[in-house]
Amino acid sequence: MVAVMSMTPLHLQELVSTGPVGGHVGHEGGHAMGTDALVIIGFTISLHIAGMFALSPLMGWLTDRAGRIQTIVLGFVLLAVAVAVAGFGQQDPALVTVGLVVLGLGWSAATISGSTLLAESVERQQRVIVQGVSDTLMGAAGALGGGFSGLVLGWVGYEGLNMASGAVAVVVLAVVAASVKRPAVRPAG
Repeated sequence: MVAVMSMTPLHLQELVSTGPVGGHVGHEGGHAMGTDALVIIGFTISLHIAGMFALSPLMGWLTDRAGRIQTIVLGFVLLAVAVAVAGFGQQDPALVTVGLVVLGLGWSAATISGSTLLAESVERQQRVIVQGVSDTLMGAAGALGGGFSGLVLGWVGYEGLNMASGAVAVVVLAVVAASVKRPAVRPAG
């Protein structure tokens, strides 16, 4: 999520500044970002952050009602859909924005349900330290994703960055599916 989120402003700046929506404002020795680009980038990132946090109570309710694993799966499905929309719609700022909102919703669902599952999976006395380690690892993964995302963007472009992120989501979904234990079927009688 962080890889796509951190590179989207760069992608939108390039898209809006060179496309029909905006236009470069020339300065000696370089280009400044036009007002159109700043507005679109600010709006997109604001909606993405709203997607991450505004529906947190709903994601908590869903975690309790539908189940932890089911909400984690929903989160990763949303993440995969988000990067598909943003990646394949990379030439349309509206589709990139929709993708980023869905990305935030996916992150919210996966994070809230995952944190709940983790807290319930350990002894009460260990919850604080385990959650702290989990948050540290999540932050480190985000830092790595954000740090390497520029290299990936330069190598395979915005669509490729999204597809690589989608591949990670699909791998996580496969691991979750493989690790969920199916209830044993007992013979009747």
